[in-house]
This record gives sequence, C-alpha cells and structure tokens, in this order.
Amino acid sequence: MKIYSYKDDQIIENNSLIEALEIDIQKDKIITIVGAGGKTSTMFRLGEEISNLNRKTIVTTTTHMALEEDFVLVEDECDLKKIEQILETSNLIKIGKKESDYKIKCLDFDLLQKAISICDNVLIEGDGSKRLPLKVPRENEPVIIKSTNLVIGIIGIDCLGKKIKDVCHRPDSVANFLQKSVDENIEIEDIVKIATSKKGLKKDVNCKYKVVINKVDSEKYLGKCKKIADLCQNFDINVIFTSYKNI
Repeated sequence: MKIYSYKDDQIIENNSLIEALEIDIQKDKIITIVGAGGKTSTMFRLGEEISNLNRKTIVTTTTHMALEEDFVLVEDECDLKKIEQILETSNLIKIGKKESDYKIKCLDFDLLQKAISICDNVLIEGDGSKRLPLKVPRENEPVIIKSTNLVIGIIGIDCLGKKIKDVCHRPDSVANFLQKSVDENIEIEDIVKIATSKKGLKKDVNCKYKVVINKVDSEKYLGKCKKIADLCQNFDINVIFTSYKNI
C-alpha cells in the first residue's frame, strides 16, 4: 500500500498510516473506522503498524465482519483470559462474537470494555458497506463507543463519475442525502458533502476525525483527490490518499 498525505498544496508520500494520519498511539487508544471502500483492509493495515510498535492491539467490530480463520471468538469472560494469554506472545489479535459460520458480530458491551482494558490500542469497524465504495449511515449507524479517540472515515475514489445505483451501499439513502436520483453520477462535491457532514461519515463523531480516500490507483484520480482534500480543509478535515500503485 502506498500512503500519501496532502499539505500546502503538495502530495507527500508517507511511510505509514500512523504518520499520514498523525496518530498519537499513546492518546489515540480507541480508533473507530467508518464508511466504505476499504474499511477492513485499512483497519488491518493500521493494526499491523500499531502492533509493530510493540503495542498490544485488538481489532474488532461494533457491527458485523466476515469471520476469518485468525479471529478469536469471545463469548464470555473465560475467553478474555485466552486473549490475555495470546497477547503475552503476540501484539495483534482479532476478536469477535460468532454470529454464523461466516460472520462475527460485536462483543457484548461489558466484554468489549474489559477487552479494551487489557490492550494498548483497539481498532473497531463501526459499520458495513457490502464492499461498495460509498455510503451514508442509516439511523442506527455508525456504532461509535463514547470512549473513541479518533474516527477515520473511508471512501473509495472509484465511486467518482459513476451512477449512485451502481456504486453506493443503500443507493436510495445516498440519493436522498445528496438530493439526486439514483441514476445520477457521484461528483467531487458529493464526496465532500458525505465526508464532512454530520449526517454523513461524520455522524455521531465527538472526537478527532480524519478521512482516507482509498483506491487512488490511477493518475486520473490525482487532481480530483487534491480538489477533494482542498475542499475538506475548509471544514478543518485532513484527507489522506492510499494506493496500490505509484501515483
């Protein structure tokens, strides 16, 4: 993953998400990731970075996630002891409560709080998007616990210039929010509105907030991302870009 921050009208390549997002790993203990377009991959990358700094790091969700082989299932307090044992020899653990053979869900709140107390940092996925690049939250989303220190809103730039109905999770909700039809295209101003609005990705955010634009894998997106970042700076919101190619 290539990681870029944007400052003083310049795109700067960074060594890590921690650096680009200016994360203070001591103070930013609880980080919640919301939005669409690469939340899970961003969270796992950030979890690896933090754990590599010798920080005991937990990755989990307050909603639902795909159940992968390396997840540790937590049903009761006995399982918390298992987590403590794993963290004695490993700095990174993924946890959740089993919902089905394919999915995990949020731990019961008291167990989540106790899990947080036994680690240095926790990364939480706060909503879902069916792997689509853009969304607005519904009434009961996102799920952000009060002690969250940083919220990161994620957008996939591959939504740009495409029809709402083709690239948005719950397209009717997005169209209603943007006051457009589902057959209209997503424009730069739409992305900025979703990224900056208290009814968009900033919903229920009462702490530090940053935006990540993922999938900036083409030269054609660079100027557009700079414009998005410029417009977001009018709202005192910093935007970083990620790519799997040199841009």
